[in-house]
Amino acid sequence: MTTTPRAEDSRALPVSASLPAEADEAFERFCRLAQRQLDTPVVLASLISQEGQVIPGAVGLPPDLDATRMLPLALSLCQHVVADAAPLITQDARLDARLSESGAVRELGFVAYAGFPIVDARDQVVGTLCALDVVPREWSEDDRAVLLDLAEACSSELRLRGERERARRAQQQATRSYRQSGLLLLLSDAFQDALTVRDVARTAARVAATGLGTSFTGLAALERDGRSLSYVSMEAFTGDDIERWRRTRITDDRPIAHVARTRKPLFYEDRATLVADFPVVGQMEFMGEARAFLPLVSQHRLIGVLGIGWQQKRAFDDDNRTIKTALAAYTAQALERAQLLEERRDVARTLQDAMLTALPQPDHLAMAAHYLPAGRADRVGGDWYDAVVLPGGSVAVMVGDVTGHDMDAAARMGQLRSTLRAFAWDRPDLPSTWLARLDHAIKGLGLGTVATALAGRIDRVDGGYRLHWSSAGHPPPVVVRPGAGAWALGGTGANDLLLGINPQRARRDHEHRLQAGDTLLLHTDGLVERRGRPLQESLDTLTATAGRLSHLPPDKLVRALTDELVGGQPSDDTAVLAVQIRQCPGDAEVTPPGT
Repeated sequence: MTTTPRAEDSRALPVSASLPAEADEAFERFCRLAQRQLDTPVVLASLISQEGQVIPGAVGLPPDLDATRMLPLALSLCQHVVADAAPLITQDARLDARLSESGAVRELGFVAYAGFPIVDARDQVVGTLCALDVVPREWSEDDRAVLLDLAEACSSELRLRGERERARRAQQQATRSYRQSGLLLLLSDAFQDALTVRDVARTAARVAATGLGTSFTGLAALERDGRSLSYVSMEAFTGDDIERWRRTRITDDRPIAHVARTRKPLFYEDRATLVADFPVVGQMEFMGEARAFLPLVSQHRLIGVLGIGWQQKRAFDDDNRTIKTALAAYTAQALERAQLLEERRDVARTLQDAMLTALPQPDHLAMAAHYLPAGRADRVGGDWYDAVVLPGGSVAVMVGDVTGHDMDAAARMGQLRSTLRAFAWDRPDLPSTWLARLDHAIKGLGLGTVATALAGRIDRVDGGYRLHWSSAGHPPPVVVRPGAGAWALGGTGANDLLLGINPQRARRDHEHRLQAGDTLLLHTDGLVERRGRPLQESLDTLTATAGRLSHLPPDKLVRALTDELVGGQPSDDTAVLAVQIRQCPGDAEVTPPGT
């Protein structure tokens, strides 16, 4: 008996098979079951596509076919089951006009055929479980039932694999999405504290290594002329002549220049491909294989190019290109912010340097000062130092500290400093009167600020010098004497109220004699105050350190003190002023220690 199929149409076949052309144990098992139940020489579990017939399960195939596990459609009877989406059963295919010319009949010698559909998770017929014989055969109802059950078992196996594959892909996508989300979160957080161009370069390298597994990163910033790029660091390059590659013109035939011109990224899986496009790269000594060059664009303006690399060859898919684009976007924003901050710092520091005028250098005194701002953004602050030669020949010395570590604090500092030096010059009496008038001016002029300050006046007297000083809540002055160490003046009882709180409070003056070789140190609290440490302990450390450094001249002393007590990044603004007595009245000039 033959079940007549519909007209053959290869367009009804699936586009591709879902299993490779090789033996698969699960489908092999179904074929062995069918072979034992039906006692037929050949049983196949096949998947059919427009490319041909793959055979993951088989019993009884000739050795050559068993090795390849694939048949062209010209030799396939199973294609009719898939195309018709219905069983195909024939006692003798030679008697069927549709089947008799098939290569399976004419070349392979198959006569009897019974095939049932294998269906995938989309309910699409994609294959066949079939039994074949080389002689005519009447397929019984039991034979058909066995083949139907086992074909459905094959369908269940295929569906289960499809579900597992979809679950695997979903897991992969979820993992990729999680990693992408994590990296995007890392990107959004990582650049917040990058305030300099070098900060941005280091952060981009760290994020790229963490999130993308890169081995090296190079950030080339567009120079102000808009015609050249310059690498911030050369860590991706090796060799003795790396500096020749630091800078490139936009018109050069180098990958970063090409990206700058086109504003389109470049991806290279290996060095050979990169050198083929840009032969000049072959002259460079650099590490690794794969490279990506990403334009850094902010608000439609090119500001640089980011190059990232891997030691090994690497393929670039859409997902990781998206992450690299996000890295470039965050880097561009951070780089633009850092460049603006650097410009602002330059302007602010110029302003602060202008406000902190050069110290006078009278013959009998040697002066030096050092200033370290705490603010990372503007690199300016509210501390100041000053010295003025008064009309009568006395010298006024001052330090102060306005609350804050930014441009606003620097502006208020400038107001107080200029006002205080004007008061000292206009009426060169005792320092307490200068501070009292400044306190009244803060209220009367509506400056609205709170500050500490210490003002002193150094006068020539018979046989030496006398220091008068007054403190508005400020750390005490320190005297450094070679051979005798250093000590703080006045103690805690010498302090009066801060400026800007109550201008009616009385202020006091204190006096101390100075001799040739002495150095007077005035400083702000950034030099000594430390969180969780008693102030007296910090003052003791200052005097001990200053005594140990007493052999240094003023210019070296102020820097050595800040280096030892503060380091390169102070937690508070720090100003130090050193005034050394070079000569007393009637004495020959004293040679400062260390010169």
